Amino acid sequence: MLIIALVSHPAGAIVTRHDRDDARYVALGARFPAAVTVLPDGSGVLIAPNWVLTAGHVARGVAKRSPRVEIDGREHEVARVFVHPKWQEMGPHDVGLLQLTSPAQRVTPAELYTTNDEVGQVVTFVGRGDTGTGLTGPQIADGKKRGATNRIESADEDWIFFNFDEGDDATDLEGVSGPGDSGGPALVTREGKVYTVGVSVFSDGRGKGPGRYGVLEGYTRVSTHRRWIESIVSGKSADGEVDMGAGPGTRGACRRSGARQK
Repeated sequence: MLIIALVSHPAGAIVTRHDRDDARYVALGARFPAAVTVLPDGSGVLIAPNWVLTAGHVARGVAKRSPRVEIDGREHEVARVFVHPKWQEMGPHDVGLLQLTSPAQRVTPAELYTTNDEVGQVVTFVGRGDTGTGLTGPQIADGKKRGATNRIESADEDWIFFNFDEGDDATDLEGVSGPGDSGGPALVTREGKVYTVGVSVFSDGRGKGPGRYGVLEGYTRVSTHRRWIESIVSGKSADGEVDMGAGPGTRGACRRSGARQK
């Protein structure tokens, strides 16, 4: 439960190095069309033609509205919403799924990462939320899609962790998430295929503040939640389906008294 105490705000967006051209981050983000926007203020990743993976707290939040997802410039309505049945507010299993009413036609979905060798790998974050640099933290919201890289420092059953390093310890296009795009993906590319390793959940605000050098980021680990994800996408289970438009209550095993939206 130590992680719960570290959380200070939802993660999202992309905050970059102060000594790199922002255009390079924008160009990197454009290479990953499977990274999508969950309207109005979240992110996700297309993992099947009509399925988007996101954070659980994002999925619960949009279920109360008329949820939509923007993919490759086109809006798609959401037919069903799922949240991991063991989800806890500000806690583990913060992962959710959105089933679209119609499939995305022009975007190749990212695949799920299935092995447990994440630590040490360099991933790409993608998001559209508030941006800035490691010196300033997030300052502006210009709506531009950006990508940034980072190295997975450690992992446990529920999380993968990243630090916002500076100088020689940083990757060339080092960055982290900032406010505005929780649920955005951490992606790796192998043999031409894009895989989702994690989804953005929190930042602990270490260092000089959120989105600044020294911050620790936590993403829900996809490999250890893969079986639940696949059971929903395949139609074999509806475990954790959320009652759309009915507030925080959920159907099936996900229903619990006192549950609150993050």
